[in-house]
Amino acid sequence: MPETSHIDKHPQALMLLKKRARELARSLRDQGDPAGSLNIVTFSLGKEHFGIELKYLKEVQPLASLNWSLVPCTPEFVVGVVNIRGRLYSVMDLAGFLGLRNRQVGKNSHVLLVNGEQKGKDAAMELCLISDTLPVISRISLEDLQDAQSTVSEDAQKYFKGVTSTMTTLLDTQALLSDQTIIVE
Repeated sequence: MPETSHIDKHPQALMLLKKRARELARSLRDQGDPAGSLNIVTFSLGKEHFGIELKYLKEVQPLASLNWSLVPCTPEFVVGVVNIRGRLYSVMDLAGFLGLRNRQVGKNSHVLLVNGEQKGKDAAMELCLISDTLPVISRISLEDLQDAQSTVSEDAQKYFKGVTSTMTTLLDTQALLSDQTIIVE
């Protein structure tokens, strides 16, 4: 007969440990903050820093470890396509789309697979955004978010929610992913 562990003899301790494990296992996506803050993923494009809400991020992959290809006859903002677990995704260079300075894809580049949340519609847009470095997860206060109007062109303003005190531009991911001009046919 197998020997019972010390914890099995104390059901209250076992319940407490299971509760703690569930709380620790909750992802950052599910953690609410009543103080009005957002969990964001910050990434770099040259010297510019952008952020997206964590709830739109599906995964991050180093570009060098993926099967990806350039696609001829596509707009400048389309870096190519990437194969992630058998599915093909467009890779978008946000800097090219917004008319910022062009950069080369480097050995430290990563792709951020993002998904728009379109409730009640057929399928949400999914694509990869390129990042020059490994993205970082952080939390920002909504009170500290400043208007982006003075820092970007009028055309680009519709894609931004604001700018943080560290000069990270928070993207309006829904506005970006629902824009018909990113669809290449």
